[in-house]
Amino acid sequence: MLPIRRIALDRRTLLRGGAVGLALPWLDAMAPALSPPPRPKPRALFVFAPNGVHQTNWRSRGDGRAVRLGETLAPLAPVKGRLTVFSGLAIDGGRAHGDGPGDHARATASFLTCAHPRKTGGADIRAGVSIDQWIAQQVGRESAFASLELGHEAGRSAGVCDSGYSCAYSNNVSWAAPDRPVAKETDPRAVFARLFGDPEAARSRTQRRAQRARDRSLLDLVMQDAKSLRTQLGAGDRRKLAQYLDAVRELEQRLAQTEDEQPATPVPEGLLAGGGGFPERVQLMYELVLLAFATDRTRVVTLMLGNGGSNRSYRFLGVPEGHHSLSHHGRLAPKLAAIAKIDRFHVEQLSLFLQRLAAEQDGDNDLLHGSMVLYGSGIGDGNRHNHDDLPVLLAGEGAGRVKARGHVTVTRGTPMANLYLSMAHAMGCRAASFADSTEALSI
Repeated sequence: MLPIRRIALDRRTLLRGGAVGLALPWLDAMAPALSPPPRPKPRALFVFAPNGVHQTNWRSRGDGRAVRLGETLAPLAPVKGRLTVFSGLAIDGGRAHGDGPGDHARATASFLTCAHPRKTGGADIRAGVSIDQWIAQQVGRESAFASLELGHEAGRSAGVCDSGYSCAYSNNVSWAAPDRPVAKETDPRAVFARLFGDPEAARSRTQRRAQRARDRSLLDLVMQDAKSLRTQLGAGDRRKLAQYLDAVRELEQRLAQTEDEQPATPVPEGLLAGGGGFPERVQLMYELVLLAFATDRTRVVTLMLGNGGSNRSYRFLGVPEGHHSLSHHGRLAPKLAAIAKIDRFHVEQLSLFLQRLAAEQDGDNDLLHGSMVLYGSGIGDGNRHNHDDLPVLLAGEGAGRVKARGHVTVTRGTPMANLYLSMAHAMGCRAASFADSTEALSI
């Protein structure tokens, strides 16, 4: 048998097939011969959770690495040594400052901007530049997409959604400019199409089903190129490529099944939007983020688990009431128990995602090592509508620029912008401040 020829693949090599191009994950062949893999560039994911949390269950005990995770955070035990839970952070921009009610809109618009949104239901909206876009504007040119904005509820782009505040505030955490929110994508198949150029996405639902019946997919289109590449790779890379292609195939099939299960008439958001398919959609979005990071399509992603004041029902958890309605719990035990179930569900999904990142090779390390995943809410307790002592955690090592610290209690009222400034520095941005930051927080 002839030895396999060693090649040097560019990090952005695509498998081609007609009009589509499938990005590749890290392969050993992408490293120069006799040289170690290049130091990966860090990625950042910002996950927004609406309506605050059951703070007693969220709260962790102990300091530093000796942290005892609270009941809500217990599912994170498998990655406990790779995260930091913060206590005491605040977003002053979420407070009323004389504007009266509207905390959910303010909490959402200020979550990544740390800016106080102008109270208006018209076109004269104004918040601030969000940290994801601030980072993307500086490092985004290094990837195919400067950033990705994802979510699970579409929402309206105009009108009033919360006590005189425009729907733009409640439905967006990402802002490219103070008057320009960045619309999010809520359809997992559309995200897949954007990442990989799936031509089937442009067809009608009926046409897509007919095409799938002929057993074609994105992989069918690029398979000839994949076969050609396999002959040039070493045994280890061939295994990695096969595993990756299997994962993409499985994701395609899950996306197709999800589409087939959707009703012909769109289900309204709110209490009726709590069907059993929601957990699958959450998992699909996380899997798409993983693929986007693994293939270096982008380094910056935002994910909204719900819009500000989301009233989604979680019937699959035995919680038929709306989330927002429950958040006004009045300290009633049944409502607090229901909120705790919702909180824990989302942390369980986050934990599965972090474990998937930890299982994915990225050069000499894994993808969790190369990432920073921030999870939090702009409200502490939904009943009090407070914007201090926020539930916030950070997972991953940011390609060696972040060190897991277990549980860190900062001075109460410390600006959330301090944490964002530190994350921006880890991403390679140069700046002395962000929003209302006072100093970079140690991460």
